[in-house]
Amino acid sequence: MLKRNFILLVFICTCLDIFSWEAELFTSGFVNVPEGWYVLENKEDKVTFADPTDTAYFQIKRYPGNSFSTAIDLYSSVSNELGAFGDGEQFLFDTQDSYFASIDFESSGYSYKGFLVCIEGELEDIVLLAFGDSTNFHIYQDFIISAIDSYSLNESGLKNPGPVSQFYYPWPGREKTINYLTMNGKKIPISFDINEIDTARVLIEREARILVQYTNTDLADSAWSRYYKLIYRDNYNRLRRVARIAASEITEDFESLSPLEKSSMLLTWIQEFKYIRTGTLSDFMSPVDTVFSAAGDCDSRALLYVILLEYNGIDSILMVSSEYSHSLAGVAVEGQGAYYYYEGSQYLIAETTDNVSIGLIDQTMADSKKWMGIKF
Repeated sequence: MLKRNFILLVFICTCLDIFSWEAELFTSGFVNVPEGWYVLENKEDKVTFADPTDTAYFQIKRYPGNSFSTAIDLYSSVSNELGAFGDGEQFLFDTQDSYFASIDFESSGYSYKGFLVCIEGELEDIVLLAFGDSTNFHIYQDFIISAIDSYSLNESGLKNPGPVSQFYYPWPGREKTINYLTMNGKKIPISFDINEIDTARVLIEREARILVQYTNTDLADSAWSRYYKLIYRDNYNRLRRVARIAASEITEDFESLSPLEKSSMLLTWIQEFKYIRTGTLSDFMSPVDTVFSAAGDCDSRALLYVILLEYNGIDSILMVSSEYSHSLAGVAVEGQGAYYYYEGSQYLIAETTDNVSIGLIDQTMADSKKWMGIKF
């Protein structure tokens, strides 16, 4: 099956010097391309990005919404124009009729390989085309898949899984079973498609393979920021029901509590999780895996915490430090303890892996200059 095979291919690592670029496209769409990819062409109906070596490309093109009846019609038109051949399947991306295909084509005597996503919408039809030189395709594959997966149709889509993730496995998951949250010594039942955890893992390992390309480069910080932003996006709406149920079960009067009290209670719950590491390249459990396993390390728990705070209307940031090999959260609430200042705001520090009160931080990790804040 195309879905299961293309995304799990082994990626051969090479070192690329690249930076991150986030943009709003046309009237509504958004994209966050890999670091170093730049805008090669920007027209009213088309935006083209290129990697730093000008050998891999990502193009987004729009057509008026009444141009094609179905995503397959759109795919047929584009593939015929390219002279491309390949293998594809229909799927739904944010409820829109869509088509995903792996393709091969030639242009100006060169052979290219890549992926094509066609999205048929009411107001506009969208084509996402990412490709690279066939001979060196193994170098670009994760990058171009990541570029496609960073696309969202509109602002609300910035918190939904991307098109590649939704192609890999339908979202929301349809094979729901009863699973459990562990809270206050009780098992709280929740209906959830546990296959979504596997989908989240695929994205994390793909992005980890990309992230290692920036080790010891000037772009390491921006690469880390993009890494966590894509994981945050992929997990956020997978956790919608979890966030609602957790708030209602953590205490009966949760909604009447102050932001500081809510933050403290959620923190205490997450601090009770078992500390484990995955041993994979990413060494990172997704937030959705963390909450159902009641386990995870510092960054998996901190990112879960940030997501739950967002659902409860509390501003927060993720804090990461390569110097300390640790992650924390910062919460925009008034309280006693240590603060981290980020973009003109102050955030009370929250340690998710030790049973300490919000605002407390290990003195051996208290140098604020060695921390990087990430805002979602």
